[in-house]
Amino acid sequence: MRGQPLRLALAAGIFAASMVAFAQDKPAAEAPVAGLVDFVEGDAMLEGRTGSRIAKAGDSVRAGETVTTFAGAEVHLKMADGAYFSLRENSKITITRYVANGDDGDESLIDLARGAFRSVTGWIGKFRPKAYSVRTPMATIGIRGTDHEPTHLLPGDPRGEPGTYDKVNEGGTILQSPRGTVEVGPNRAAFFHADRREPPRVLASVPKFFQPARNEQRFTQRARESVRTVATQRQQRIEAVRKARGKPAAKPAALKAERRAEMRRKMEERKAEKARPRPEIQRKAEERRFEKKGAKKRP
Repeated sequence: MRGQPLRLALAAGIFAASMVAFAQDKPAAEAPVAGLVDFVEGDAMLEGRTGSRIAKAGDSVRAGETVTTFAGAEVHLKMADGAYFSLRENSKITITRYVANGDDGDESLIDLARGAFRSVTGWIGKFRPKAYSVRTPMATIGIRGTDHEPTHLLPGDPRGEPGTYDKVNEGGTILQSPRGTVEVGPNRAAFFHADRREPPRVLASVPKFFQPARNEQRFTQRARESVRTVATQRQQRIEAVRKARGKPAAKPAALKAERRAEMRRKMEERKAEKARPRPEIQRKAEERRFEKKGAKKRP
């Protein structure tokens, strides 16, 4: 019964947002799918331009949408580039931009308004790490292909001191702020608060509120399985995009590299062959020159 008022409030909010969406003259164009809800425990909500809905496993999450969890809730997202996110309780993220077509336009920008989530990056983090970032109201977090836990605590949050944190499990991150930047290595955590008038700093120890969620083992297993195949997932996405655009299938990158190397080798062989001295050819050429000279001297 304790969760009944919350569910009623969620339903009322979703109904009101839906009425606003229906009242619009034209429906908003759908943004690209950024990922899928892979797992939900407890109460969570998805909000976008077309309204709000209670989060359910299998739901699509589009660029521009916001995911909110309430007390005791946990949501796992499988992103379009093979990344995995685990949103902790009482947290709110907006998937501001997410493009995963396997090309130079790929981008992941997540705005963390409050709370915490864990991110195991996919092919964007692997092939285009500079195109991945997490923003909080105080700082921006960049990565170098990683597994990390961005956190932003508001005043009054029982989890710890207000401010922006980032804990690194694998790889590395960069916590950037108007007052400076700090690099964070594995098994370390960094902190920044604008009111302190000092740059971000790596903490002497990881704060105790960085604890595994109830379904952490499930999340870790699923994330690791996805990470092992991100290169294949990326190639499949490239082919799907090319097909949708009516372009011929691209050759795999490895095959292209092998063919380029083979072409370079053959060109070098031809150059070496031309530069190689050939005594027999030279002797015959000399004989022809002498014959021509002799023919000119004859009466």
